[in-house]
Amino acid sequence: MNNSKFILTTCCVAVSSTLLSMTGMARADDGNTSQATDAKLQQVIQLQKETQEKVNQLQKDMQDMRVTDKKNNSAWSDSTSHPYSPNGDWAKLSETPDGYRVIDTGTTSVGLYGLIDVTFSHESTGGPNGGIGAVAAAPTTGAPATGLNNKPWTGMDVSWMNGNRWGITGSHLLDEQSKTNLIFRLESEFELPTGNFDGGYASPILFNRDAWIGFSSEAIGKLTFGRQDSLGRDVNMIWANPFSTDKNGYGEGGWMNNQVMYQMMEYSGSPTGNRWDDTVVWKKKWGNVLTYAGHQFGGLQNNVNTGNYGLQYTDNVYSGLGLKGTQDALGLGYNSSDDMWHASSSYTHANYDGYAKEVESIGGNIRPVPWLRLNGGVYHANIAQPIAIGNRTDNTYTVSAQIYPGGKLDYALAYYHIDAKNAGINPAQGYNGFTGGTAQPFDLTNGFTQAASGTWGTVYGAVFYRWDKQTDFYLAADYSKVGGGYISPYFQGNSKTTQVGGGMRFFF
Repeated sequence: MNNSKFILTTCCVAVSSTLLSMTGMARADDGNTSQATDAKLQQVIQLQKETQEKVNQLQKDMQDMRVTDKKNNSAWSDSTSHPYSPNGDWAKLSETPDGYRVIDTGTTSVGLYGLIDVTFSHESTGGPNGGIGAVAAAPTTGAPATGLNNKPWTGMDVSWMNGNRWGITGSHLLDEQSKTNLIFRLESEFELPTGNFDGGYASPILFNRDAWIGFSSEAIGKLTFGRQDSLGRDVNMIWANPFSTDKNGYGEGGWMNNQVMYQMMEYSGSPTGNRWDDTVVWKKKWGNVLTYAGHQFGGLQNNVNTGNYGLQYTDNVYSGLGLKGTQDALGLGYNSSDDMWHASSSYTHANYDGYAKEVESIGGNIRPVPWLRLNGGVYHANIAQPIAIGNRTDNTYTVSAQIYPGGKLDYALAYYHIDAKNAGINPAQGYNGFTGGTAQPFDLTNGFTQAASGTWGTVYGAVFYRWDKQTDFYLAADYSKVGGGYISPYFQGNSKTTQVGGGMRFFF
């Protein structure tokens, strides 16, 4: 189809050039001023005009074709996901930005893309520089927290909306008849204020967001191998926050980057964080239904890193204990025929330290009117812990809304509530110097000696100004409070925190 378009365009240009020559000849013949010659001259001029119109239309068709090819290419579809916007503008709410092709041979496409997000914020309980050396309050004895945990902080923060990143993605056509493609993605995250690798300079990982290769076709779906999103994260992103795409698909991402706002994502993670190492993931469309399955092998997960403050981050499995187990997940999604509502559900089972961790979820979104999207869903977690403290059970829910009034502005508002029963206290859980806090759902539990019940509720929202399809500005804020025996390291030992921030994003 591409060749025929080029051939036809070439022919039209040739015809146009010939007609121009004929016109010049006719105009040069000063001795022939007959009515018949004038009529022929007018015909030639008309043909010129019609030919130029056809050339213009063909150029437009070719541009549309290139856009369609980009959308239909499975690897590119991953990197160009945008939620629906009634005003016709691409609302950049997804974590998967646009890209530019740097290699395009017809069968092989390779592209470079990226996102830069800068945030300035004010935080009531310390922020990045507060609470160094702080210790959590003891839930059993009531001993107070210690450290500089009540000092407000203002400055340039790690990006709130999206992690800064650059990446390479592409595909290679293996079989023309079945449209089977080899696909891949390599994606690296960095912190804009310092230029550090995300996760700290002490144990840098170049492609810490994505490092996978796989296959895609209508028959296969999408089958990928390597480091990639945890399956629950991709299945639940359509309803677990208001900043994601609204439709089930093959893409990744769709969550914000602020630690307080993204807590619901911890129920879609694993002991290796919200991305899996050493993983096979399969996604397949069956009409309006999508099925998801993933398995994480044991033995090759990244070692624990010490981060910027010498802490153990739970995003990695601690190799010193030999705790490199497996994880399995299943998911099911449904997109309505009119794309006005979508639903998804997932089940995740992990076993890294001899204690099983199970999380189930269900939720969806609906667009009752074109300018409003409503989201909601629930998680239920059963987490095994040492016999001395007993098992943990969590019930959580979230509701959110996104408003597209038209024009340059749109708005998001959300709330989540976590109810944790007998949640283990993780002595290694830390954030910017604060150690000891309520464990995340998939934290390793084998060394826990104490537990407590408590709640965590957060309301948050944002306003976006879409300057153009590559640049936007935002204002965001949240108010978060814990109750009972719940301890959040992000609060620096306090029971509540408030954050207000503003920023700018540029997609390329």
